[in-house]
Amino acid sequence: MAAIIQSRSRSLTDSIAPPNLRLVTNDPSHRAKTAVMACLTARSSGNSELLRKASAAARENDGEFYAVMADSPRSRFGNARVRALIDDAILASYLGAKVIWLESSDAVGELLQFARQSDIGRIFVARNRPTLFPQLFGHTICSDLLSRARGFRIDVVGFESGH
Repeated sequence: MAAIIQSRSRSLTDSIAPPNLRLVTNDPSHRAKTAVMACLTARSSGNSELLRKASAAARENDGEFYAVMADSPRSRFGNARVRALIDDAILASYLGAKVIWLESSDAVGELLQFARQSDIGRIFVARNRPTLFPQLFGHTICSDLLSRARGFRIDVVGFESGH
């Protein structure tokens, strides 16, 4: 049987807050992963919101900020998409990001490899509207990141406007 005993006097040691301790080491494998990555996609119109949220997170943690465009070599963009990506790259640069373009047949694998090499702990990705037949159109970068990114915090930002 348990009982609650009320104490009327508090000792001096109870009123002193414990020290805020953290381990400091020179070993690079133990560094805090404070860098933030925003995954830009040509198919998303929500890249500006994504960039602003990722930039704020990088400033909060005093970490590096990367805006990464990952694409497969066979992707083709229309003029409007190219202009939108250029605008996104300009905004990313204005917000202090290092703009990176990765081209690979395994875009998500390349993103994760870059994230590990750059001490990235948090990845922002835009969520695209679900398609009626996802099996016909393949996986999105968002869904692949959510299933494959172990050891990273993934922040999914909104839906793109318009379909």
